[in-house]
Amino acid sequence: MADLVLLAAPGMGAVDECFADPLFDALRAALGDDSSRVYCDTILCQGHLQTNIERVFEGMQKRDMDFLRARKFMLYGMAESAAQLNDLQQRGGNYEKTQQAIYNTLERAAAAAGDNAPVILLSHSVGCPILSNYLWDAQRPSINHGIWRDGGPRGVHKGSARDLFLRLKTMSHWYTLGATNPLWTAALPRDQIQAVTADTRGYNFRWKNFYHPDDLFGWPLKPLSPSYNQSVYRDYETSPLADWGRAHWGPQLVSHNGYWDCELVQQQLLEDVRELLKKSRARPAATPVRTRAAVTV
Repeated sequence: MADLVLLAAPGMGAVDECFADPLFDALRAALGDDSSRVYCDTILCQGHLQTNIERVFEGMQKRDMDFLRARKFMLYGMAESAAQLNDLQQRGGNYEKTQQAIYNTLERAAAAAGDNAPVILLSHSVGCPILSNYLWDAQRPSINHGIWRDGGPRGVHKGSARDLFLRLKTMSHWYTLGATNPLWTAALPRDQIQAVTADTRGYNFRWKNFYHPDDLFGWPLKPLSPSYNQSVYRDYETSPLADWGRAHWGPQLVSHNGYWDCELVQQQLLEDVRELLKKSRARPAATPVRTRAAVTV
């Protein structure tokens, strides 16, 4: 069995399960034989939405439009986020399907690494508020929407080791990359902008947020509210604002998609993974595991 679980969730745009490969490959190369102790998987939690979005985009191209690449990028991001809230209370709706995809991925990870394995979660772009919603619901003693309504899915005893794992209570680190959270919360009074807890209710993880100064969609999170300031360990700039080699181009989509091969992200992740592997109980080496991501339809 693996000693550590590493899960990655994508952001805006049409994605496949290879989006995080630059990061996974760099980590495996740096860890060498220890890479067999890390279970890696991806969470394609918006897969059930993409057919409809693609249909709309194809239909729109019958009209004259400029900046098609940017338009498609924004259409995916905005539509995926809006779809989560349109049927929040509906059983089997988009919000619940998205959470079910996350839950299914965690179930596979528990089978591969055990219920007590530490988890490092990486989420990108709109994946950050989506994973935040999952965590927020999982942290509530009772909730009336999503998969955690009525105490959670059947077949898992509440309070058991498996239940705690599926609620991400063994998570040690959360990396948010190009987080879009402020886009959905900025209109609220500051005292109503609440972050998930990182150090209460049975949780104890370090939340590291990475943003590029030229990325219109990626934001620092600590200034967002007192709650975010308390929960987020640190905001990391992935490139100096004074880096005129890039900054003179203005805002770029490239900067929003560049986090998976960002040297700073890879360096921080490698340090955290090595530290966790030192702390974990040594287990026999196994063949590195890579499974297909969950896609709901």
